[in-house]
Amino acid sequence: METGTFIVLLGFLHEGDTLPEMHWIQARKEKESMKKLWSAARISTLMLMFAMLFGVGGSKAEAAPPSGQVSSLKQTEAGKNSVTVTFSALLDNKAEYEIQLSDSKSGTYKAWKEVSNGEADLYDIPSAGTSYFLRVVPFYEEYISGTGFVKEYGTPSDSIEVVTAPSAKPGNLKHTGSTETSVSLSWSPVDGANGYEVRYKDSSARDDIVIPVADTNVTLSKLGKNSEYEVDVYPVRKSGAGFAAVGSDYAHLYGVPVLPGKAQKPACEYYWQNLGEIRADFESMQCSDGFQWEVWTAYQPKDKKVKSKDQGSGAAFISYKGFKKYSFFKIRVRAYCITGEGKKLSGKWSDWTYFCPQPEIIKLKSTKSGISLKWSTIKGADRYEVYVSTKQKSGFKKCASTKKTSLTVKKFGKSSFKNGKKYYFYVDAYNKAGKKMYSGLAGNATDRWDIKYKK
Repeated sequence: METGTFIVLLGFLHEGDTLPEMHWIQARKEKESMKKLWSAARISTLMLMFAMLFGVGGSKAEAAPPSGQVSSLKQTEAGKNSVTVTFSALLDNKAEYEIQLSDSKSGTYKAWKEVSNGEADLYDIPSAGTSYFLRVVPFYEEYISGTGFVKEYGTPSDSIEVVTAPSAKPGNLKHTGSTETSVSLSWSPVDGANGYEVRYKDSSARDDIVIPVADTNVTLSKLGKNSEYEVDVYPVRKSGAGFAAVGSDYAHLYGVPVLPGKAQKPACEYYWQNLGEIRADFESMQCSDGFQWEVWTAYQPKDKKVKSKDQGSGAAFISYKGFKKYSFFKIRVRAYCITGEGKKLSGKWSDWTYFCPQPEIIKLKSTKSGISLKWSTIKGADRYEVYVSTKQKSGFKKCASTKKTSLTVKKFGKSSFKNGKKYYFYVDAYNKAGKKMYSGLAGNATDRWDIKYKK
């Protein structure tokens, strides 16, 4: 028997078999080696069977990728370097999602973030005020021994434009014009902005009114009369789908006025004839930057302007040498606002207020028929009214109306004057303008002349 054959056969011997004496030692060694070989073979066979059954370590069976596309993909939030999107995830709860970003719709999409549900916040986006394109790709992820984690990708979603918010605020915000119910504004463009958001409110209001604006100017209409507004302008980057990424920095204007309306009729509160000065008042307006006053004659066939004055408040002290004369004048006022470009916009003039010095009673005399009066002539006066009372500061009754500058008053009311009783008189002058008569009595015209009647 050949040695090689013996060795093969030895592999099938069992412990306790008898071999020829001369080969015992060699056979024993060979038997021990074969036991080791058979043990290794059995282990290898089991591993091969396990691999065939379970696919570990061998060729991998192909797994199906996620089916379907995500839907309803849209942008919901934006910052200078961030965007947030939402989408409708697949019904397959094993699927995960890779958010991919590109500089252009047809460009190369790069993986940006992985999420397991229908919302994704993306940070560290390179540029503010910029458009990007985003899509969502579903995937399965499996671990392959010797390879690691492997992704099986499904069908990408349709891409959408996403936008980041501009980083700068509009510059050079100006008030450029006004009407009684509108204001116009302009500002400088902002890099990365393709629109703007204007927020405004009346200075007394609580909530803003918000409107989108495509250009660098706007006219705010249907505003309250004689009002002022606070205005904020924000830069916006708007996507094609209509999402607006609003910047956090904004330009602000306070106290933007509408054009003042017609001013209320002023009052001539004080007339200092000896100084040649008057004080005129009217109700001020919130929307005004100042007031323009004009004084005209009212005693000539053709009236003319004799004085004008700009005043910051609703009261004006106006001096004119002609005020020292016994003459009628008229005064009016209008409010104005000033734009950011320095242009003065004036409202409508008020109605005229007519005024003159208080007529001075230069003769007061008792007569048998009554009390005789004579007073100073007021140029421009079309009528005088005489008033009488038994008290210095109250109880006055009109006792005569005349175009003359003198007369005799015969009664106080329905009664004759009583001997030894004191009576008080003053005269008011009137100017006729159109169909109306206007009193010239100023607010401080309190001079009263008295006489004790002696029959």
